[in-house]
Amino acid sequence: MNKENTIKDYLISGKLNMEKLVKDFYNYILAIIKNTADLSKEDEEELISDVFFIIWKNQKSLKVDEKFSPYIAGITRNIVYKKYKENLKQRNIEEIKENTIPVDRLEDDIEISDTNNFILEQLKILGEEEYEIFTKYYYEEKKIKQISKELNLSTSNVKTKLHRTREKLKKILKIGGF
Repeated sequence: MNKENTIKDYLISGKLNMEKLVKDFYNYILAIIKNTADLSKEDEEELISDVFFIIWKNQKSLKVDEKFSPYIAGITRNIVYKKYKENLKQRNIEEIKENTIPVDRLEDDIEISDTNNFILEQLKILGEEEYEIFTKYYYEEKKIKQISKELNLSTSNVKTKLHRTREKLKKILKIGGF
């Protein structure tokens, strides 16, 4: 794999040469996964397949003059993060079902819950719009573009409001002893 290769180096008649792509980037993706998370071999293989599927699915929107390695690295990190969150949720569900939540984790969960409740209360005080934007972004995990469409705001306005709300919350949390 040449890290300088651009997307157009993998195009044949306007379509991606997936065979060459897999050959050149399989080990690169695997290295990113191994350096980012401790997953089973099956999970690693699944994530590698997911990366190539996403690339194949989005091939029409690729910018041919961009380097391929940063694009692939970004996709891989996002997929690993989603898998990590999925595994964490599953582990929590299993612990709740089996009633085997470790005591130290339970204390941490209670502290996190208290902090979340405090943040939500403070957001309501800051204003309805700040509350909506913040909760949609951080709790509902919506994208900024989606929030801007739902609230009829520009994306830059949503980003600015998120930044200002975070700054206000930092101060409030510091004063509140969190």
